[in-house]
Amino acid sequence: MEMKDEELKLGAKIDDLFLNLLEIIWEDIAGAYVSSETTSFNVTEHYLIEFLGKKGSASMSALCRIFHVVPTTMTSIVDRLVRKGYLKRSHSEEDRRVVLVRLSEQGERYHQRHRSESIQMFSNLLHRLPDNGKNFYESLKGLNQSLLYLRKKYRQ
Repeated sequence: MEMKDEELKLGAKIDDLFLNLLEIIWEDIAGAYVSSETTSFNVTEHYLIEFLGKKGSASMSALCRIFHVVPTTMTSIVDRLVRKGYLKRSHSEEDRRVVLVRLSEQGERYHQRHRSESIQMFSNLLHRLPDNGKNFYESLKGLNQSLLYLRKKYRQ
């Protein structure tokens, strides 16, 4: 199927929007969490903690697939966070060959604190919008639904 010129232009505009959003997230939002604890994490380590805080646990192979890294890279990331005290490893009860990763107590505390700070920060930002962020939320919700649709459709 050949792309039309207008589809390519729209694709470029969407790419620019995503890059702008990521820049805002990394510079402004991530900058709101400056402490000795958070500055010791790189972006992948931080989002690994956030992911496990949301999901509970995951296998090393699932983490490699989700974060798009090879097993040796994920092993290095997990090793660093285990040494820092934020993650724990265990073996699956069903299959002892499967290594599961989850947050330690320290990791749980970090995740809860960061989530609380994020909620407060977003609440403060949204309060500044004329409609208290309702349109912004609906736009993000629509974007999320579209991305979930595309993910499901193209993973089949």
